[in-house]
Amino acid sequence: MATIERTAYPRFKKNISKKELIKIYNLNSEEIEIAHRSAKGELQVTNFILLLKSFQRLGYFPKINEIS
Repeated sequence: MATIERTAYPRFKKNISKKELIKIYNLNSEEIEIAHRSAKGELQVTNFILLLKSFQRLGYFPKINEIS
């Protein structure tokens, strides 16, 4: 049986290794540039990046308060 993270309703893994964190969530220069072009202010850039990486992982945009 597939893990809950790999089903039709993807979720974040509860336990993730440092290696997985780096592989999945490390930003490249293009993503950083897009974030700074699209959002103004430090908090907005951070939220943009959180939503971008969440979308890349889940395939949908979660509410910002659901990202932990």
